[in-house]
Formats: sequence, structure tokens, C-alpha cells
Amino acid sequence: MILRNALALRESIEVYRQSMSELAKRKGISDPHVIKISQQLDVKITILQKIINDTQSLSKAKSFYHDENKVESADTTHTSVTEIINIELEQSQ
Repeated sequence: MILRNALALRESIEVYRQSMSELAKRKGISDPHVIKISQQLDVKITILQKIINDTQSLSKAKSFYHDENKVESADTTHTSVTEIINIELEQSQ
């Protein structure tokens, strides 16, 4: 689920980058539409960075704490990360 969201987000970021670049060439970097796309792109990049950071943290936590109780709490973190990603994606659109 997290990987699918991250991949979709990465594709979306690439589409926004291309759109922003093309629009900036035609209208200039100070055009309101270019600025809006840039701001939306910033949000998407920040969300992707959070996904990567949280995934790395989760991976470290799972390898560091291997007993059942600790792994369970790491899995709880996994669920909350997924919920945060979905909420932030909805808010950014």
C-alpha cells in the first residue's frame, strides 16, 4: 500500500514537473499558474520525502526490535503512516 502510493506520487510529481516546465517556458516563471503548480509540486515532494523517511524509520525499527511486542508497535506505525499519506494526498488535490 505504501509502495503503491509512493510510486503513484512519484509519477504525479514527474507530470507536475513537466507541466510546470512547459508552462514556465511559455508564460514565464512568475505566471500565477506556474506558481500554483510549483506550490502543488512542493507539497507532493514533501509528502514523498515523508513516506521515504517514515519507511526507512519503520524498517530500522523492525530490524532493531525483533520480539513480537516491539514488531507489533512498529506495525501500528505502518498503519498511521498510510493514513497520514492518504489524508495529505487528499488535502493536496
